[in-house]
Amino acid sequence: MTYPGPHQQGPYQPGPQWVPPPPPREHQQTVRPGRVFIGIGIAIGAHLLTVLASWGLAVLVVQPSGASDYTNDSDRAGFFLMAALIGQVIVFIAALTVGIILTVRKDGGIGLGILIGWAVGLIITPVVGFGVCVSLISGTQL
Repeated sequence: MTYPGPHQQGPYQPGPQWVPPPPPREHQQTVRPGRVFIGIGIAIGAHLLTVLASWGLAVLVVQPSGASDYTNDSDRAGFFLMAALIGQVIVFIAALTVGIILTVRKDGGIGLGILIGWAVGLIITPVVGFGVCVSLISGTQL
């Protein structure tokens, strides 16, 4: 059969047929909100753990020097700030590494949640740390 018309010669050849896309694979996971919230909780928990551990170390390690209470309290606050900063750097490296690895492995949302939780915790942690510093400098115990 030939197609009548001046623009085409030879037998009629239909164009490509529409083919529906293949169904998703069985092992392919989607991002689930519950798993994202678990990841957010893990990251925020890590931020809070660094604050609590730094506060505990500041109270236990920095002993009274006998000079004055103000010097001792400011030493504790300085120790807390350094310990918290080191802890936050460790949390940053761990969250970035674990979050990216889990996201690439398509874990269902925990890796993405860890990255989101790290960012949210980064906003909350300085506020909590400021309160701990004020408490250490004023000499009141939490």
